[in-house]
Amino acid sequence: MNSLLSNIEKTRLEMILLAHQYGYSNPSVVQCSQRLDLLLNVYHNKNIKH
Repeated sequence: MNSLLSNIEKTRLEMILLAHQYGYSNPSVVQCSQRLDLLLNVYHNKNIKH
């Protein structure tokens, strides 16, 4: 679980940096946002089961 949380935080920070650099609609930012969504969904699903 700690690895998942670490990945979420890393991806969130990456998305913020990319958004500041390229703007929110840049494909790289959107792709990173989608990765973050997937990670958050995994986290949410793991917490529902407990």
